[in-house]
Amino acid sequence: MHTAGLFTRSDLTIISRAAALAERLTTGYFCLPQDEWRRNPYGVFTRKEVDVSLYEKDAFANVVRYRKPISRRPATCEEKYGIVLQDPNILLALLRSSKHDLWSMGLFILTHELAHIVRFRKFGVDFFAAPEEAGTEERIVHDITREILAGVTNTDYIINLYQHQLDGMTVKKPS
Repeated sequence: MHTAGLFTRSDLTIISRAAALAERLTTGYFCLPQDEWRRNPYGVFTRKEVDVSLYEKDAFANVVRYRKPISRRPATCEEKYGIVLQDPNILLALLRSSKHDLWSMGLFILTHELAHIVRFRKFGVDFFAAPEEAGTEERIVHDITREILAGVTNTDYIINLYQHQLDGMTVKKPS
């Protein structure tokens, strides 16, 4: 692991393996077709690959939505999703704890973000939800992630650790 704040090539190999397992587990949980990710690909980007405006100082990752042209006609675009990994935040969290590693952390983060993507695509969850709705969605996805990763080595510790952060969040209830 590189301490300068960006993933190394070997870190990216670990992340890629974690993404493959996260895809399989998420596909199974939501009963999606086996070719879901081939038919509806998403991108995984690191801090090095994206604009500084996509940096989230208090997150391990965030989902972005973008339009990709599918022909030369401007009106024909398809909606795509991407996961922007916040390398500095992930690496800092790993440096602070000896209880989890990049594999477990990557699996947790990618499973969580894939659950968001499935909910945006398949369940009509509003990508641009108001903050109070976004907080509720974050809790729902955290619970889904807990169910998906139940019994997977080393992920229970991470899930419980970040559950405490969610419990501390104050989210306004819609009136």
